[in-house]
Amino acid sequence: MPDPARPDLRILALADSGLLPEVVQKPFDDWRVLSARDAVSQAVRKRLKPDSDPMLVFMVERLEAADDDRGIFEGIYALAEVVDLHRARTGLHSEYLVLVMAGRLNPYGLLALTSDFDYVPASAIEAARKLWELAEAHGVNVRALLAVWAESGDDLLFERLQAYYETPPP
Repeated sequence: MPDPARPDLRILALADSGLLPEVVQKPFDDWRVLSARDAVSQAVRKRLKPDSDPMLVFMVERLEAADDDRGIFEGIYALAEVVDLHRARTGLHSEYLVLVMAGRLNPYGLLALTSDFDYVPASAIEAARKLWELAEAHGVNVRALLAVWAESGDDLLFERLQAYYETPPP
Protein backbone atom coordinates (compact mmCIF):
# COMPACT_ATOMS: atom_id res chain seq x y z
CA MET A 1 0.00 0.00 0.00
CA PRO A 2 1.34 3.43 -0.83
CA ASP A 3 2.01 6.17 1.70
CA PRO A 4 -1.29 6.89 3.56
CA ALA A 5 -0.47 10.60 3.61
CA ARG A 6 -0.22 10.57 -0.20
CA PRO A 7 -2.31 7.63 -1.45
CA ASP A 8 -1.53 6.36 -4.94
CA LEU A 9 -4.69 7.12 -6.88
CA ARG A 10 -3.39 5.67 -10.15
CA ILE A 11 -4.94 2.34 -9.20
CA LEU A 12 -8.31 3.97 -9.94
CA ALA A 13 -7.26 4.19 -13.60
CA LEU A 14 -6.73 0.43 -13.63
CA ALA A 15 -10.21 -0.18 -12.24
CA ASP A 16 -11.68 2.27 -14.74
CA SER A 17 -9.87 0.58 -17.63
CA GLY A 18 -10.78 -2.96 -16.60
CA LEU A 19 -7.13 -4.06 -16.35
CA LEU A 20 -7.50 -5.46 -12.86
CA PRO A 21 -8.14 -9.19 -12.51
CA GLU A 22 -11.73 -10.24 -11.83
CA VAL A 23 -10.86 -11.24 -8.22
CA VAL A 24 -10.18 -7.56 -7.55
CA GLN A 25 -12.51 -5.86 -10.03
CA LYS A 26 -15.72 -7.70 -9.06
CA PRO A 27 -15.51 -7.10 -5.29
CA PHE A 28 -14.54 -3.48 -5.97
CA ASP A 29 -17.51 -3.00 -8.29
CA ASP A 30 -19.80 -4.51 -5.65
CA TRP A 31 -18.27 -2.26 -2.99
CA ARG A 32 -18.78 0.85 -5.17
CA VAL A 33 -22.49 0.11 -5.60
CA LEU A 34 -22.97 -0.46 -1.87
CA SER A 35 -20.96 2.66 -1.14
CA ALA A 36 -23.21 4.68 -3.47
CA ARG A 37 -26.30 3.28 -1.75
CA ASP A 38 -24.96 4.18 1.69
CA ALA A 39 -23.82 7.67 0.67
CA VAL A 40 -27.19 8.53 -0.88
CA SER A 41 -29.23 7.18 2.02
CA GLN A 42 -27.01 9.00 4.54
CA ALA A 43 -27.38 12.27 2.62
CA VAL A 44 -31.16 11.99 2.87
CA ARG A 45 -31.23 10.65 6.44
CA LYS A 46 -29.31 13.73 7.61
CA ARG A 47 -32.18 15.89 6.37
CA LEU A 48 -35.11 13.84 7.65
CA LYS A 49 -37.15 15.39 10.41
CA PRO A 50 -39.34 13.50 12.90
CA ASP A 51 -42.41 14.67 11.01
CA SER A 52 -41.05 13.83 7.53
CA ASP A 53 -43.44 12.48 4.95
CA PRO A 54 -43.86 8.72 5.47
CA MET A 55 -43.26 8.10 1.75
CA LEU A 56 -39.85 9.75 1.99
CA VAL A 57 -38.96 7.63 5.04
CA PHE A 58 -40.24 4.51 3.29
CA MET A 59 -38.13 5.19 0.19
CA VAL A 60 -34.97 5.68 2.28
CA GLU A 61 -35.66 2.44 4.13
CA ARG A 62 -36.33 0.66 0.84
CA LEU A 63 -32.98 1.85 -0.51
CA GLU A 64 -31.15 0.82 2.65
CA ALA A 65 -32.67 -2.67 2.42
CA ALA A 66 -31.69 -3.11 -1.25
CA ASP A 67 -28.77 -5.48 -1.67
CA ASP A 68 -28.38 -6.06 -5.41
CA ASP A 69 -27.42 -3.66 -8.18
CA ARG A 70 -30.88 -3.45 -9.69
CA GLY A 71 -32.60 -2.82 -6.37
CA ILE A 72 -30.04 -0.23 -5.36
CA PHE A 73 -30.21 1.75 -8.59
CA GLU A 74 -34.00 1.59 -8.70
CA GLY A 75 -34.06 2.66 -5.06
CA ILE A 76 -31.75 5.62 -5.64
CA TYR A 77 -33.73 6.93 -8.59
CA ALA A 78 -37.09 6.37 -6.86
CA LEU A 79 -35.79 8.14 -3.76
CA ALA A 80 -34.53 11.01 -5.92
CA GLU A 81 -38.04 11.51 -7.33
CA VAL A 82 -39.57 11.61 -3.86
CA VAL A 83 -36.82 13.95 -2.64
CA ASP A 84 -37.73 16.37 -5.45
CA LEU A 85 -41.30 16.46 -4.13
CA HIS A 86 -39.92 17.53 -0.74
CA ARG A 87 -37.17 19.78 -2.06
CA ALA A 88 -38.15 22.85 -0.03
CA ARG A 89 -38.33 20.92 3.23
CA THR A 90 -35.17 18.80 2.87
CA GLY A 91 -32.99 21.21 0.93
CA LEU A 92 -32.08 18.36 -1.40
CA HIS A 93 -32.82 17.70 -5.04
CA SER A 94 -32.56 14.69 -7.28
CA GLU A 95 -29.55 16.02 -9.20
CA TYR A 96 -27.57 16.19 -5.97
CA LEU A 97 -28.39 12.57 -5.12
CA VAL A 98 -27.39 11.45 -8.61
CA LEU A 99 -24.12 13.38 -8.22
CA VAL A 100 -23.44 11.66 -4.87
CA MET A 101 -24.14 8.30 -6.50
CA ALA A 102 -21.95 9.07 -9.52
CA GLY A 103 -19.03 10.16 -7.35
CA ARG A 104 -19.11 6.82 -5.54
CA LEU A 105 -19.59 4.76 -8.68
CA ASN A 106 -16.91 6.51 -10.69
CA PRO A 107 -14.11 7.75 -8.41
CA TYR A 108 -11.77 8.09 -11.41
CA GLY A 109 -14.27 10.38 -13.10
CA LEU A 110 -14.51 12.36 -9.87
CA LEU A 111 -10.73 12.83 -9.99
CA ALA A 112 -11.02 14.07 -13.56
CA LEU A 113 -13.70 16.50 -12.48
CA THR A 114 -11.74 17.96 -9.57
CA SER A 115 -8.23 17.71 -11.09
CA ASP A 116 -6.64 18.75 -7.79
CA PHE A 117 -4.49 15.87 -6.58
CA ASP A 118 -3.49 17.66 -3.39
CA TYR A 119 -7.13 17.94 -2.28
CA VAL A 120 -8.82 14.77 -3.46
CA PRO A 121 -12.40 13.98 -2.42
CA ALA A 122 -12.48 11.57 0.51
CA SER A 123 -14.59 9.11 -1.47
CA ALA A 124 -11.90 8.81 -4.17
CA ILE A 125 -9.22 8.20 -1.53
CA GLU A 126 -11.45 5.61 0.13
CA ALA A 127 -11.95 3.87 -3.25
CA ALA A 128 -8.21 3.82 -3.95
CA ARG A 129 -7.52 2.37 -0.51
CA LYS A 130 -10.15 -0.32 -1.06
CA LEU A 131 -8.56 -1.25 -4.39
CA TRP A 132 -5.07 -1.43 -2.89
CA GLU A 133 -6.43 -3.61 -0.08
CA LEU A 134 -8.10 -5.99 -2.56
CA ALA A 135 -5.06 -6.08 -4.87
CA GLU A 136 -2.68 -6.87 -2.02
CA ALA A 137 -5.02 -9.53 -0.63
CA HIS A 138 -4.93 -11.30 -4.01
CA GLY A 139 -1.22 -10.78 -4.73
CA VAL A 140 -1.82 -8.56 -7.77
CA ASN A 141 1.29 -6.79 -9.04
CA VAL A 142 -0.23 -3.32 -9.33
CA ARG A 143 3.09 -1.70 -10.25
CA ALA A 144 3.41 -3.96 -13.31
CA LEU A 145 -0.16 -3.17 -14.37
CA LEU A 146 0.49 0.53 -13.92
CA ALA A 147 3.56 0.23 -16.16
CA VAL A 148 1.47 -1.46 -18.86
CA TRP A 149 -1.21 1.22 -18.56
CA ALA A 150 1.41 3.99 -18.70
CA GLU A 151 2.75 2.58 -21.97
CA SER A 152 -0.64 2.92 -23.62
CA GLY A 153 -0.32 6.70 -23.28
CA ASP A 154 -3.93 7.40 -24.15
CA ASP A 155 -5.21 8.73 -20.81
CA LEU A 156 -4.43 12.38 -20.02
CA LEU A 157 -5.63 12.11 -16.43
CA PHE A 158 -3.34 9.13 -15.86
CA GLU A 159 -0.41 11.07 -17.36
CA ARG A 160 -1.11 13.95 -14.98
CA LEU A 161 -1.27 11.50 -12.07
CA GLN A 162 2.03 9.95 -13.18
CA ALA A 163 3.66 13.40 -13.19
CA TYR A 164 2.18 14.17 -9.80
CA TYR A 165 3.63 11.01 -8.22
CA GLU A 166 7.00 11.52 -9.87
CA THR A 167 7.28 14.91 -8.19
CA PRO A 168 8.52 14.70 -4.57
CA PRO A 169 5.95 15.87 -2.00
CA PRO A 170 6.44 19.39 -0.64
